[in-house]
Amino acid sequence: MNDIRSRLPSVPGPGASRRQAGFTLVELMVALVIGLIIILGAGQLFLMGFQTFRQIELLSNKQAALTFATETLIRDIRRATDVDFDNGALTVAFTNNSDMSGCSGTVVRVYRLSQAAISANEGWSLNMGQDCESAPSNAAFEPLVTAFNEDGFFAEEVDDGVWEISFQLMAGRNGETDSFTFNAVNRNQAIE
Repeated sequence: MNDIRSRLPSVPGPGASRRQAGFTLVELMVALVIGLIIILGAGQLFLMGFQTFRQIELLSNKQAALTFATETLIRDIRRATDVDFDNGALTVAFTNNSDMSGCSGTVVRVYRLSQAAISANEGWSLNMGQDCESAPSNAAFEPLVTAFNEDGFFAEEVDDGVWEISFQLMAGRNGETDSFTFNAVNRNQAIE
C-alpha cells in the first residue's frame, strides 16, 4: 500500500499552500510605478540636455555674428581713407584692391542695422552696401549677420583714427542683453 501511495500524485490538503503561477496585482502595480519613475527621470534628463544644447547653439550663433561683424569692420576701418558715423550708419571709403570689380577708384561701404527685425529669434541684421565713388543706394544693402538689438550698433571716433565700435546683441533667455565694444585703428590717420 505504501508503494501505491508513493506513485499517486500528491494533492495538498486544506492547510497546505499552493504554488503561485504569476504576479499578484500589488506586485504588478509596484513594478509599473518603478518603471514610470525611471521613464520620467530619463525624459527629464533628455529635456534638460535638449535645452542646454539649444542655449549653447544660440550663444554660438551670437558669437559667430559678433566675430564676423567685428573682423569685417576692423578690416575696412584699418585701410580706410575716410571714415564717418552719422545717423546710425558707418561709412568707410578705401582704395579698391579687387574688392569691387569695375571700380578703378574708391570703394564706399556703408554699414547699418536693418530697419526692422528679421524675426523674433534673429533680431536686427547688420547690413552692408557698397558702391564705387559714392554712397550706395538703399537697394544695394544686403544683410551680413543677425542677432542685434534695435539700436545695437554705434561708432564713435575717440582719438585721431581710433574708432570705438559698440554692438548690443539681442536679449538671451534670461532677458539680459550683451554689449560689446572694441576699438579699430585707421592706419592712414594713425601714421599721419
